[in-house]
Amino acid sequence: MITMTRTIGLMATLVLWLAVSATAGQWHIAGSLPCNDCHVGHGTEGGQEIPGGPFSALLKKNTVNELCLSCHDGTDPTAPDVLSPTPMYSSSPAKESSAGFFLSVLTMNAGGHDLGLPAATPLQAAGVTMELQCSNCHAVHGNANYRNLLEDPAGAGSALEVLLGRDVFTARDPDNPPTASGSAGAYDRSNVAYAANYSAWCASCHDLVRFNTQSAPPAHFNGHPSDIAINQALPDSHTDATHWRMGTGAGFVDGGDAAGIPRLPFVNSQGTDFTTAATPLESNHVFCLSCHKAHGGPNTNAMHWPYVEGGSSFISGCQQCHNK
Repeated sequence: MITMTRTIGLMATLVLWLAVSATAGQWHIAGSLPCNDCHVGHGTEGGQEIPGGPFSALLKKNTVNELCLSCHDGTDPTAPDVLSPTPMYSSSPAKESSAGFFLSVLTMNAGGHDLGLPAATPLQAAGVTMELQCSNCHAVHGNANYRNLLEDPAGAGSALEVLLGRDVFTARDPDNPPTASGSAGAYDRSNVAYAANYSAWCASCHDLVRFNTQSAPPAHFNGHPSDIAINQALPDSHTDATHWRMGTGAGFVDGGDAAGIPRLPFVNSQGTDFTTAATPLESNHVFCLSCHKAHGGPNTNAMHWPYVEGGSSFISGCQQCHNK
C-alpha cells in the first residue's frame, strides 16, 4: 500500500519534473504538450471526419511536415512562423527569427533545407539520401535540449546536448499560453545568445565540416575554421579581432557601413547568462550559425549575406571579422 507521505512525495517529484521539463525544450513538452494539438481521439476532429484521414497514429495530417506546418506556416499568429514569408517578426527587434525560414514542402530550396524532397545530405561523408522532415531535427514530444533539438539527429548513437541556460541563452521565454507578441519576441534572432555545443550538433549530420586540415598559404585551411577564437594565434589569422569587437566600419550596417549587415551570431565561450553570452569580445568564436541560418533564408546556402548572389554586400559578413 502506498502511504499518504509517499503519495505526496511522488506528486511533488512529478510537479518538479514538469516544472523542469517545461523550461528545458520550452515548448511541446510537459505542460505545453496538449495531445489534441496533433492527434484526434477517435478518427474525427470536433465530430467531423478529417478529409483523407484518419492518418497514422491518429495524426491530424498525413505527414509530419504537413502537421508541423499546419501551425507554423503563419496561419497561427501565436506559433513561431518557419515558412516564407514570415511577417510575424516584422515588429521584433531583429525582424527575423533565429533560424530563418523554409520554402513550402516539396519545393527545391537553394536558400536552405528542402522539406520532403529526396536529396543527398550535403557535407556528409556517406551522402545519405533522405527526405527531410521536421522530426529529423526536433523531438516532436519534446526533450531537454534547446528548441527540442534531437540528441542523435544522425542516428549514430550520439547523446548531443544543447542545453538552454548552459549552451544557449535567451532573454525571454515564449508566453504560456502563447501570444503573438510573446512568440515573435522569444524566437527573434536578437533574443538568442550562444555559448557552446551548437557546431557539434550540426556536424553530427554534416560530418565533413569536422575535417579542416591545413592547406597551402594564404588559405592555411581547406575550409573555414569553426569554434576557434577570432583572436587565436594562428600562423596568420587574417582577422581583425578589434574591428569585430568594436562593430564599426566595414561589414557592420549598424556601425556605419551602408553595404553592411547586422552583427553575425557568435559563440561566447565565457557566457554564463544571456547578457554575457551576447557580449562581443575579441575571443568570440565563429560557428555554423555565424554564416548559415538553421532553416534557411533569402540567400543561397542559407547564408546571412548574399555571398553567392553578389552585389555591394557580398563580402559584408567576411568583413566583420577580417576587415580587408
